[in-house]
Parts: sequence; structure tokens; C-alpha cells
Amino acid sequence: MTTIALHALGCRLNEAELEQTARILEKNGHVIVRLEDHPELILLNTCSVTTEAMRKSRQIARKLCLHAPKCLVVMGCALDLMPEGENFFEFDPSDPAFVPPKLLLIRGFDKPRAGDIIAQYIRDHADLFSEARNIQNYISHTRAFIKIEDGCNNRCSYCSVRLARGHERSESTKDILRDIHTYTSRGVLEIILTGVQLGAWKEDQRRLPDLLTDILHQTTVPRIRLSSIEPWHIRENLWSLWCNEPRLCPHFHIPVQSGSDAVLTAMRRRTPIPAYLELIRNLRQHIADVRISTDLIVGFPGETEANWAETLAFIDEAKFDDVHLFRFSARPGTDAYNMPNQVPPDVKKMRWNEAEEHIKRHAAERLKSFVGKSYPVLWESNHAKSCAAQTMTGGYSPNYLRFERTFPAPASMRGTITMETFAMTDIESP
Repeated sequence: MTTIALHALGCRLNEAELEQTARILEKNGHVIVRLEDHPELILLNTCSVTTEAMRKSRQIARKLCLHAPKCLVVMGCALDLMPEGENFFEFDPSDPAFVPPKLLLIRGFDKPRAGDIIAQYIRDHADLFSEARNIQNYISHTRAFIKIEDGCNNRCSYCSVRLARGHERSESTKDILRDIHTYTSRGVLEIILTGVQLGAWKEDQRRLPDLLTDILHQTTVPRIRLSSIEPWHIRENLWSLWCNEPRLCPHFHIPVQSGSDAVLTAMRRRTPIPAYLELIRNLRQHIADVRISTDLIVGFPGETEANWAETLAFIDEAKFDDVHLFRFSARPGTDAYNMPNQVPPDVKKMRWNEAEEHIKRHAAERLKSFVGKSYPVLWESNHAKSCAAQTMTGGYSPNYLRFERTFPAPASMRGTITMETFAMTDIESP
């Protein structure tokens, strides 16, 4: 029995893959613990969506070694896009201050077998690992990520994810329902369905609306949430499920990437701006208290001042609840890597700041529209501000509003749901 800690960078799909792997490791008798419990093995799932994400993956790998594990297992997109033989840690082998642990790399299509590969590695290196100490298994009792799809068949000109993840492929309904039942038996109150192309899930002639209907009818999990989903996958037969179903969380993260149709064409995105705006109008008209977030790339090659003005006008019209804002990062192997008319870094920075100002203004106004309304809040974590007499706990409503409340110590509200009224103080909380 070996103590194992998990660490993910990047998307929710990476979280789901770690949770899948953890279930297999637990079945093999191993114990999932926190990093502060000094695990004997650490599993890192890396990210390559930007150059910064690649750099951070290497940096985190080195930092994890400071926890002195006997083995570090690395997998994920950053590893898959790194040439064989390249030094993942970026350290000087002669540096006496850095002593790396044993390293196990799990590449590409071996990831679905990661749990079995790690379990076999532990058996093959029994002399390296000791019996687990008397420590409580760390299991989340709040939310769980369920991977239902992997891979991408699109060819967006800026994206390296398809290079690392391969073609689209879907998990079976049977396996998805089994995973949900496993988590609900452990007290999990919310599941998040994840995938590179979540809306591309299919099984024969069945599509995502059919899967959601099965989950609603065949499981009892109180909350079902979608991770990021592309706009071309959100048709009325999908979003109409939310109109009268309180178990479906009314929060949609719908990447747009640019507010200019000319830039979207260069990106090879499939949904033009008028169609995107019509989609979010429909969601807001038909789904009560829905919140909508998106991804936006600043400074794509060839983005002119006129294009940028279109994007700002789009932000002002869409009035998103939240935006994940990125400066364009050229990824090797993508078509955008060698595109002409690259936008200078100082222009990217200026446009990023300008977009951030517009985004924050609209997000603040959207938050004010929810003040005075009551929602069931799933409490997830205790805050650093907690003291001996009171515990400050954070949680989220179904539409992903953040709440913080204090409760008498030492009782923990983690993993419970209570009705709370959204207040101005919730907007002002850090």
C-alpha cells in the first residue's frame, strides 16, 4: 500500500483523468493523500495550451520534487508535445541542490491505462515503497469530474490540444453511469462532465442530450454540470433540457476566442458572431438565472485595430459573466505558428488591458443582477480566515456564484448544501 498525491494543471479534463486514475489506484489498495502528507508517489497531469502552461508544467514538476517523493509520475499534454529525450525538469544534472526522484513518464494513448501502469510499477519496485502510514484517505465529498470524451477532430489554427489528444473518442454510457454511481455512493453531490469536445460525445446514434437524459433518469446525483462546450454543439435539443430541470446547473462555458468574424475565419472557428450572440440570447431568455462565460484570445496574427474594435463591441454586447482572457501564444505544430503579421507583445498587452476593463465592468453589473436571490449552495472548502470559534467556508450555487459564510467551529459544512441569499458582500469578497 503506497501513499499517492495528485496534481493537475489546466483544464477540467485533466482533473477528470486524475480522478479516473485515483479510482484504479484505490482499487489496488493504494491511498490517495494530500501533498502535505508527504506522499511516496506524486502524479502530475500537465498542460500545453499555451507556452506559459508548458513552462509552468516543468516548473511545477520540479517543485513537486521538493516534497521528496520516491517517484514522480508525469503525464499529459505538455509531456506528449515534448520531444523524446528532452529534459523535462530543465535542471543541471550536476546541481547538488536538486535530487530528482525516480521518474515514470506516461505518454499519449497510455493515459487511459495510467492507473494500471502505476500499480504495476509499484509492484515491480516493491523495495522502493513502504507500507502506507496510518493516514486518512483523502476523498473529495463535494464535486467529481467525469471524463466522457477525449480528442478533437477540429483544426483550429492556433490549438495544439488536438496534437496531444488525438481524434475524438467517447466513453460508453455504461461506464459513465458506473462512475457517477461510484461517486454518489461516496457522498459526492455534484458531477462535472468533461471532454476536449464535450458536445461531440456519441454512442452509435446517441448524442449528448441522450446521455444527459439517461443520467437524469438513472442516477440520483443532485447536481450535473457541463465543463467547456463549443457553441456549435449547443442546439435547442440540448439547452431545452435546462428549462425545467433543477438538477442541471445553469452555467455554460462557451468558447468564442474572438469577437471579429475575420479573425474567427483565420482561426478556423465554426460559429460566426451573429450566431453566437443569438445562442446566448436564447440561453438567457429560456433558462432562469443562467450565467455564461467564455474564452477570448487577444492578439491573434493579423488582428487589426478594426478587428479589435469589433471584439470590444462584441464584449459590450455579450455582457459575459466571466471571461478567460489569453494573449495569443504561438504553439509549434499549429498553422498559426508561422502566420504572418504577428501582433507585437506591447500591442497584445495593451489590448488585454483594454478587454479586461470592459469585461470587469460587465461582470460586475451581471453580479448585481443576482443580489437578493436565494440559491442552494454546495459548500466545498474552508477559508484561511477561519479561527478557533468560526470556520469560514466557500461554496458555489448551481449557476456558479461564489458564496462565503462563517459557521460555528469545529463543525464542517464541507459537502453539504444550504439555501443562501446572494448579497453585495458576496460580490465584494476577494
